[in-house]
This record gives sequence, C-alpha cells and structure tokens, in this order.
Amino acid sequence: MENRTISIAFIRNMVSGCGLAPRYCDELLRRAGVDPAAIDSPQARVSPTQLSQLNKWITDATGDEGMGHYLRPQKRGTFNILARYMQTANDLQQAIERNVGFYNLFDFGFRLTLLHRGENIHYRVEAEYGVVLSNWVYEQLLMVNHRFLCWLTNSPIPLSRVNLNYATPAHSGEYHYLFFSDTRFNQPHCEIIFDKKLLKLPVLRSSQELEDYLSKVPYEFLHSNTRASSYTEQIRTVIKKSLPSVPSYDVLADTLGITPQTLRRRLRQEGCDYRLIKNELIRDTAIGYLLHDNKDVKSISYLLGFSEPSAFIRSFKKWTGATPKQYREQYGAAPRQESTTSKTSLIAN
Repeated sequence: MENRTISIAFIRNMVSGCGLAPRYCDELLRRAGVDPAAIDSPQARVSPTQLSQLNKWITDATGDEGMGHYLRPQKRGTFNILARYMQTANDLQQAIERNVGFYNLFDFGFRLTLLHRGENIHYRVEAEYGVVLSNWVYEQLLMVNHRFLCWLTNSPIPLSRVNLNYATPAHSGEYHYLFFSDTRFNQPHCEIIFDKKLLKLPVLRSSQELEDYLSKVPYEFLHSNTRASSYTEQIRTVIKKSLPSVPSYDVLADTLGITPQTLRRRLRQEGCDYRLIKNELIRDTAIGYLLHDNKDVKSISYLLGFSEPSAFIRSFKKWTGATPKQYREQYGAAPRQESTTSKTSLIAN
C-alpha cells in the first residue's frame, strides 16, 4: 500500500490533452479505479499508482509518449533510447547535454536549454514560437527528467528553485511533492535550477540496472526514492510513527537532530512547511483507514490524534470536500461490502 495521495488535477491535466475519445478515457479511468464523475472535482484524491497506470495505458492507446500534448507524437521507445544514451555518460553534465541535444532533434514544439548562470545551472523548457503547450508538458518534462537524472547519479540533486511560467494552479500546494523545492509561478521561464558543482556527479547506474528501471516506467517516475531522505519525507515518517500523538515543531526538530530555525529553512528550500506536511499525512492516513479498514469514524478520529470525532469530520471535509462517511460511501465502500471497481483513491498506511 502507498502512503500518499495526490490531487486528481494531475490526472485531469494528463487526460485532457490525450486526444482519445471521452468514452474511452472514462473506461480507462474506471479501470484505474477513478470515478470519471470526480475528474473535475477540486478536492478529489488519487494515488501515484493510479496516475502511473493511466499514463501507461494512454501511452499504449495513443502510441505517443507525449500522450497527445506535444506538437508531434513522441513514438513509443523514444525515452528508452534516450535513457540508454544518457546511461553511458561519464557524469551529470554529459548526461544533461545528451538529454538536451536528443530532445532538440525532434519537432515536439519545445526546446530544451542548459544555461550556466554564475554558480547555478538552469535546465529550461521553452515552447517554440507560435506553439502553446499545456501546463502538464512543463511539469512532466521537468519532473521526469530531473528524477531520471537523480536515479542515474544515485543522488537527490537538490534544486535551488523551480520557475514556471503559468498562473498558480489550484493544486499548487502539491508541487513540493514533484520537486521538493521552492516552486514559483508566473515566472518568465519554465526551468529547474541547481548548483553547478553537481555537474561533476558521476553516472553510477549499470546497463542492467537501467533495463530493470525501464521495465518499471512510468511507475518509477512517480515513486522515486531519491528524496526519501528529504525533510518532508522524514517528517511524514516521524508523525506517522507518533500517532495518535503529534509532536510539536520543536520536538520534531530535536528528533531530527537540528534546530527549529534550521528545520524551517530546510523546509522552505523544499517548498513546504510543517503544518502542510502534518495535514497531508493525517489526511492520507485517514483516507487509507476509510478505504481499507472497517474501523468506524470515531475510532479513526482517535487514532489520528483528534480529541473529538467532530473535529476530525470538520478537518476531513475541509481537505476533501466530503465527510469521512461520504468519502467512504462514494470512493470506497461501506465496511464489509468493499468494491474494488469504484474507488477514487487506493491509499493506505
């Protein structure tokens, strides 16, 4: 079971430009356990596995790794060839240069650029003149390529900042999960920025490791463990183990062996804060209980550290737009009558 949920907006944005018939898209959504009626809900939640399953199925159906979002299709197998080309690079710099040069051979409607600016490196995605790209293209290209580079070097490759040239989306609070970085919208360019010293990181993965990795794409992109050591993930782990008690900020910092001021700074660098992480963890754990456990709402509320069920119900409705009872009935099933075909989220623990 997974321990995180994500906004359904990521699925909505992916499906919206794929070019498949709406009826077929609805069939794929149901197959992944996502209620098509919830696709436009601003608060519905899904799992990373559901998103990766849909990614694979839409790619299979369209024969396009860009899933209809690029100016021209990216034929299946293109990424595999690129990945093998990058795997034989000596270091991060050469791997990125190969990545940029390879993509720019194709008429996808965008160009990649590697820029040196003082002590920083800018990996930038820009639309070709006259081409309008969806927000999904920018976030997908930056996230996937960053995570693959992290995997190749077996390093988190911490980002100094992420710039995006579109308006702040309603689900912007979830971008810290994509990049673990300070993410800013309405910027002149779409790019990830990191310290140029990291360009010397060696490419460590073997050819056999790469073949195993490619056999698990796109699941690997969304379940990258390169940021397992991030403070965001460490805090989720500490809170999870502490429930029903929730540690104070100062106690948490002491548990992690740093000062509260340092922790606050590190979280700011990851584009997050303690309150958001705490609420996300409790929300995701609650969803897991509601969909995969027969416990009643009162018991769940106490397991999550709420003094009264009413407080849990209010918080849960604020997070998801539904009461715990409504969420279980709509996306899971009533206890002892669970169905595996109508769930909007498959999260537990």
